Amino acid sequence: MSKTTPLIDFFDQTFHIPHYQRGYRWEEQEVNELLDDLWAFCKDRESGDFYCLQPIVLKKNDKTGYDVLDGQQRLTTLYLLLVYLEDKRKEDNYNQTLFTLNYETRDKCEQFLADKKFASAVDDSNIDFYHICNAYQAIDNWFKDEKHRGAKAKLVPILMDDNSKGNRNVRFIRYEVPKETNAIDVFIRLNVGKIPLTDAELIKALLLQSDKYNADEIKFIKMRLFEIASEWDTIEYTLQNEEFWYFLSNNSNNKPTHIEFIFDLIADKIQKEKKYFASKPLKHATFLILSEYLHDLLDNGKEGLEFTRIKAVEDIWQQVTSYFEYFREWYQNRTLYHYIGFLVANKGNQIIDSIIAQSNKMGKKQLIKHLESEIGKIIQINKKRKDSDGNEYAVEFENLNYDNGDQQSNDRKEIHSILLLHNVYASLKSDKEKARFPFNLYKQTKRNEKWSLEHIHAQNSEYIIKKENQQTWLKDHIRSLQRLDNHEFEILIERMNELQQADEIEKEDFETIVTDVYAAINEHSDSDEQSKHAISNLCLVDAPTNSKLNNSVFDVKRELIKKRELAGHYIPVCTRNVFLKAYTEYPVNNAYWTSDDRKGYLQNIKNVYDYFINAIIQD
Repeated sequence: MSKTTPLIDFFDQTFHIPHYQRGYRWEEQEVNELLDDLWAFCKDRESGDFYCLQPIVLKKNDKTGYDVLDGQQRLTTLYLLLVYLEDKRKEDNYNQTLFTLNYETRDKCEQFLADKKFASAVDDSNIDFYHICNAYQAIDNWFKDEKHRGAKAKLVPILMDDNSKGNRNVRFIRYEVPKETNAIDVFIRLNVGKIPLTDAELIKALLLQSDKYNADEIKFIKMRLFEIASEWDTIEYTLQNEEFWYFLSNNSNNKPTHIEFIFDLIADKIQKEKKYFASKPLKHATFLILSEYLHDLLDNGKEGLEFTRIKAVEDIWQQVTSYFEYFREWYQNRTLYHYIGFLVANKGNQIIDSIIAQSNKMGKKQLIKHLESEIGKIIQINKKRKDSDGNEYAVEFENLNYDNGDQQSNDRKEIHSILLLHNVYASLKSDKEKARFPFNLYKQTKRNEKWSLEHIHAQNSEYIIKKENQQTWLKDHIRSLQRLDNHEFEILIERMNELQQADEIEKEDFETIVTDVYAAINEHSDSDEQSKHAISNLCLVDAPTNSKLNNSVFDVKRELIKKRELAGHYIPVCTRNVFLKAYTEYPVNNAYWTSDDRKGYLQNIKNVYDYFINAIIQD
């Protein structure tokens, strides 16, 4: 049965958001769109007697009030709006008691809303409270916008008036389903064609529905379902932590639910064993596989035992908590965190089940040795090249090159992997308390801006076309050569000063000075053509940093690196160490990247490489 109902008719009633529902997720855009629509209705007297909101679907609750099967995002936002307008409501003699909202999976949610804690500060103790606080802030920002002047006075009556003649108001299409209706089926059906339900939300509805149990057992089972809902929330909250998430996953963290990651692992394992589907379904594969598995347990039991519904739910949930406990243990152990994080970064999360299988067969020390072996297999160089005479030879660590002589082959993938390990292992071995390699920063950069292999000492420079970039290059390199206090550079500095003051810099003049500066620096850094692309002259930087460092000598690059890091950009620890010359014993100067610097850096990388290569356990 449906009818249009003014918002005021919802007052002094209690609305429950069931545990299988997605939580409150509206962001600033959705809040602003609702307020803009209400404001447009206020200003347009020709728009009719009422503004109709999308349907709210309710089911009478067993205890008190109603379960909200659809429309909770809008209802919660209107509650926040009414709280925000409280002073104006009372000033205009609208003193009715607001409706009550209760998110069933959130402890103290009813009190949180009633006490208006969202109005004073952002509460991030759980994801719903966090979004509610941000939505209230969005409402505040909307009203403070000058173009909404007078909105409070105009919005209050349309929100608070009933259907009396002459009143213009806001109404819901209210639809109340019969009490005996299966709420889960309605919930899923209503969401078809709207914001798609995630597999995790469908699985939550599948596992936590309480109307599948008879009256004798529901009292005790409902308590257990609420426990699972609470544990679900804890797991989801932990997986939403960026550092935790990117340690386990190479995918972005933009999905609304992260617990789906665990369900995907479980479903893949079940499908391999049970083969419920000839080929993996294109949509909602994880939900469909787990639904089949649940009904399989109910029909056929497991390991000779019959399964009740709650026992089948417990079986699936135990697999979830088992995965999560492994993840939490790995995250808390610094060695496991760095080793497993590196393996996931290189091979993806498909290795997780094999690591768990090894964990079940061996102690922690043996597991660490196994992981070191797996890392060694990843970085081990297994490729061959031909020399100038056409003779084939095995590529060794020292032969790795950014670009080989014929320019037809390169070892960039291998170098990147080794340099990543170098950084990860340096973080593990750091004496700093709880130092961790930031997989979140590394993977976010990798996805958005990419990582580059930066030449520490550049042999030459591509031509710089833009005038402002030419001026920046001249200014940086004049300053660098002046710091060196070497009379050999005086003529170069003078020539650069002249170019800097010229009205127009000729292409040939600029190219000549760049070439001459590099020639002078190369002479002092004892660099040669052979070392130009070697691993001893390469480090990891993000692409934007790479573009800023390009066309600069070592001394200038060091200053730019310092500025980038001070500005909050992530610079990998070993890249920072390179420009600090941390790998060189008693460096003679900080101006050049010399052969001694290259040797010290190469040896440090080689030590890490050899450690993991020697750890390989032969199959």
